[in-house]
Amino acid sequence: MKKAAIAIGSNSTRLLIADATDGGLANIVRGREETRLFSALDENGLLAQERILATAQAVARLHAQALAAGARDVSVLATSATRDAKNSDALAQAVQALTGCRLQIISGEEEARLAFRAAAGTARRLVIDVGGGSTEMTLGENGEIAFAASAQIGSTRLLRLCPIACPADAARAREIAANALAPDAAQLASLPPAPRMIGLGGACTTAAAIQSGREMHGDAVEGMTVTRAEAERQLAALSAMTLEERMRVPGLPPTRAAHMPHGLCILLSVMALCGHDALTVSGKTNLDGYLTA
Repeated sequence: MKKAAIAIGSNSTRLLIADATDGGLANIVRGREETRLFSALDENGLLAQERILATAQAVARLHAQALAAGARDVSVLATSATRDAKNSDALAQAVQALTGCRLQIISGEEEARLAFRAAAGTARRLVIDVGGGSTEMTLGENGEIAFAASAQIGSTRLLRLCPIACPADAARAREIAANALAPDAAQLASLPPAPRMIGLGGACTTAAAIQSGREMHGDAVEGMTVTRAEAERQLAALSAMTLEERMRVPGLPPTRAAHMPHGLCILLSVMALCGHDALTVSGKTNLDGYLTA
C-alpha cells in the first residue's frame, strides 16, 4: 500500500511517498519545499501569520503531490519550530483547512526515535539528526533504543544566538553548541559506546555534498563518510567567507549558506563530546522512520 507523510521542520517541509513492504519501504519518492519556519518565530515565540500561510500552502502542494502519486493515507507532522511556537494552533488550523489533515506535533524524543528507526539498522549505532531548531541523539542496537534525547540547539537556532562572520564567531558558536549538547552527551557517556555514528539532517548531508563539490541529497549521499578533519576544514573556510562567497561554494545550496557554519559547529561538538572522528551520512529522514513504524 502506498503511504505518504509530510514533516514541517524548522528550515524545510519534506514529503516522503513509498510503498510499505515487509522489508521496509520501496519505490520511494521525496519532495521538499523551503519554508524557514524557525526564522518566522519572533521574540515572543509567535509565528508570523504570513509564514503560517506560506507553510500551510507548501504542505498543501506536497499533499496534492502525494495524492496524485496514489497515496491513500497522508500524515502531517511538525517538529522543533512548531513545538516552540505559542500559536502552533494557527498553523494546525491552516494545514487542516487546506488539506483536511490533522497536524501531529511530535516531541523531541519521538523525533530522535524516528531518526534512529530510519537509519540505524541492526548494529549498535549512535544516530544524530542535526536540524534547524534541535539536534537529536539516539543510541541503540537491534531496533532497541537505549537512549534518545533532543537538545534545544539547531543550525538556525544557533544562527540566531551567534551569527558567524569570522573564525572567532565560529569559536563562540561552537562553545554555545557544546554547552547545549553536553548534558545529553554526559548521559550517553555512561552507556557502552557505539562503534559508528550515523548523521542525518541538512548539516550532515550538505557537508557530504561540499566534500564532493556538487549538490547531493537523499540516496546520493547515503553511506558517505565525513571525517572530523573534513568538517573542521569546511568550518574554517566558510566562517572566513562573506555570505555571498558562501553562496558560490560548490555543493552548498544558497538557501543553506547562512546557517551551514552553525550546522558544522553542532556536528563538530557532537563528534568531540561523543568521541567520534567520523560519521556515516544518511540521506534518510525521520519520515522514513515514521512510515516504517
